[in-house]
Formats: sequence, C-alpha cells, structure tokens
Amino acid sequence: MTVRVALQKRKTTSRSKSYYQKASRLITGGVHSNYRFHEPHPRYYTRASGPYIWDVDGNKYVDCILNAGACVLGHGYPKVVDAVKEQLKTGLTVGMESELSIETAQMVHEMVPSAEMVRFSNSGTEAVMHAIQIARGYTGRDKIAKLEGGFNGWYDYALVSTHPDLNDAGPANNPVSVPASNGLSQHASETIIVPFNDIENTSRILQQHKDEIAALIIEPVMFNVGCVQPRLEYLKAAREVTEKLGAVLIFDEIISGFRMAPGGAQEYYGVTPDMSTFAKAMANGFPLSAVVGKREIMEITNPKSSASLSTHEGVAYYGTYNGNQMSLAAARATLGELKSGKIQKHLHERIRWLRKEFTSMTDKTGVKARMSGVGGKFCVYFMEEDPVDYRTAMGTDARKYALFRKTVVESGVMMHPMATNHHGITWSHTNEAMDEMVTAMELGLREVKRASA
Repeated sequence: MTVRVALQKRKTTSRSKSYYQKASRLITGGVHSNYRFHEPHPRYYTRASGPYIWDVDGNKYVDCILNAGACVLGHGYPKVVDAVKEQLKTGLTVGMESELSIETAQMVHEMVPSAEMVRFSNSGTEAVMHAIQIARGYTGRDKIAKLEGGFNGWYDYALVSTHPDLNDAGPANNPVSVPASNGLSQHASETIIVPFNDIENTSRILQQHKDEIAALIIEPVMFNVGCVQPRLEYLKAAREVTEKLGAVLIFDEIISGFRMAPGGAQEYYGVTPDMSTFAKAMANGFPLSAVVGKREIMEITNPKSSASLSTHEGVAYYGTYNGNQMSLAAARATLGELKSGKIQKHLHERIRWLRKEFTSMTDKTGVKARMSGVGGKFCVYFMEEDPVDYRTAMGTDARKYALFRKTVVESGVMMHPMATNHHGITWSHTNEAMDEMVTAMELGLREVKRASA
C-alpha cells in the first residue's frame, strides 16, 4: 500500500438537499437520529458494498463512519446476508425463542470472558439500561458512576456529562454531572462522574460514595471522544476498587466488543468486569445487543426464580424484539467470522499502518496532528500530544478538523463532522480503499497547512 491513487472531487449533493427539504416536512430535522444530521444538510444514500457507500447524487465514498461503528466485516457481507435470507425462509421473526437463540448465546459465552450468562436485547441503550437496573437490583443501591465524556446510550441516568461544557463541568479532579439533554429525570443529575485514566481521583470519588454506588460503567476505550485509549493500570484499579466496595463493574463494549479481540476489550487488556454490554459489531449492523455477566448477578432477572412485575421482586427483563431471529442469524454468521481472532489481528495491523502513514504525512506537511487508533478504530486530533481523557481530547482544534474533513469528504472518503468522533475500517477495506483514505487525508492536511499559512 504505497502507490497513491488519483482522486476526483465529489459531484454536487443537490439531490440530497432536495431529499432533505422533502423529509423535513415530515421528519423532524429530516433524519431519524440526530447523529445523522450534518450541516448544511444530511446526505441520503442508495446502497453500500464492502468498504463503499453511494449517495443519491451518485457520489461514491470509502466509508469510515460504518453505521456508527456497527459494521466490522463490511457492508453487505455475503455470509451475513445469506444467513439472514435463510432465516427469513423459516417465517420466525420476533417474540419467540428457537435453537438459534441458544446457539448464538453459546457463541457469546465461549468468546467473552465475563459472559457466564447471556441475555439479548436490541440496542446499546437498551443493554445499558438493563445492566444498570440489574446492578441496582443485585446490590440494593441506587446510584451509578460513569466516565466524564463517556457515552453509554440514551437512558436518563447515563445521558449526563457526555460532552459537557467545561465551564459547567467542575474541576478536573472532581467533575460534576451535566445533563446532555433536556427532558431527563431530575434524578439523573445524581449520577456520579469520574475522570478517565485518573486512578487516584476515580478511587477517591468512588470511596466517597461507597454505600450508594450500585455500578461503575466505563468504556474500556473512550470512543465517544474519538479514540482515547486506557492506561492498563486504570482498568485494573477500576476492577479492584469496585470489588472492594461491593459495586458492579460494567464494561460498555458496545463499540469495542468483538473488534479488539474475540472477547472484546476485556480480553485484549486482560481485565474481566462483572457485567458487559455489547451491540454494533456483534451482528455487523443488524439490530442486536446483549447484556452478559456473572451468573449470580444475572440470575436476578430469571423469570422462574424472581417473581413477576406485579410483585415488584427481581428485575424485569422483557422485550418483544429481544433476540429477533434475523439479527441472531446475522450475529451467528458474524461471530463465526470473528471467533478465530484473524480479523481482529488484521484490523490492528491496518490501523498501525494507517497511523504510521498519517505520522509521515504530518511530518511532511508540518501540520500538528495525531492519529490515535486501535482495533480498526481511529480518530484524528489536531493537537501535539495524544489525549488521555475527555478534557485533553477537547483540546483538539475543531476549526482545523473541519477544514481537513471537508477536503477528505470531497475527495471521496466519508468522515463524521464532529472533531472528536470515532471512525473505523472493516475487514472489507481493501488496499485500494486504504490508499484512497491516505491520499484524501494528505490532501486534507495540505489544505489545513495552506489555510494556516
């Protein structure tokens, strides 16, 4: 991957603009997830294949957004598509169990260190909500602790301090809970916030609330602010302090799961939590998530040993679409590809190569920028040092990133407009696609250099 490919500037996006105007009359903001809204208007797409996507204007892009990280094998991966087609023939869809449910749960159990027991749900938010409720029911405590700058879905008690204004966030060694949206429960502000990679202050804060904390939930890698990697000592300390305090340690592996190793970040770093949540790469983009954990903790949701909702005992775990058969078929095929570790090894190697190429380009252009990456995920930061937590990540130059990203997208590589958003590659990103990415990024860096002159 040394030959640079020639790129052509993208054509107009006038049809996407027209679609947006039409959609806005019916759909708030023209999109069904605010994440998909981009200024001056979102793009609308017609198809995807392997590492590529095509918009309604006929523009082709190397995709580095990848369904917000849900795609790990590539778009339209044949084995996954074929598995879903075969499942559709059975007529089984939702609201029932099957042998497929058992087989897929067994695969998760065999791959993930913390997965003594497995229960499926549909989205990352649902999985986190269930995990928090289970932790509360198990410990008899009410509060949860989470990372400043960490994203754990849209559940009220998790949707705080995801990207807080530093003017409102309190001191770095004692951050406060900042709601990320209006409309949250007033009790959401009681969520306890801890700083990532800061053992001393995380331990101190947790100790101060030792009789209140049901769980500490953390992203092992902070993908919500790009790709901020953990200090191994921090993950080990989180394991030790929660065990000492009798709190449940939850790893939110919605993004890191199955990408970094067959058993996720917990296998990669060698730290096993009490519970974990998974989604995204688990089914290569089909809607499926899972809550896994120690048997003694998960048993609190057992419909046989815990009573029904009407008696207010045990912890409820319901959902018509939980473990829907099409997504389970996709997951069985996806996990079958991921279980050997070959794909994860390939993703690690590709990201190391990409980071090396990016460093070479910054040296050549003189632009102060860095690429952090692991497990097929990466983020470009316009700063001199690698970020270690939310506050250092926010030191990236968003204006320079916007210039960089504009040129990259116009050159045929799709990246997210937010300066601290995670990007990635898949198993299907060919040498040619990787070269297209590098060529577009070099053009982006040159544009930043020109504008800064």
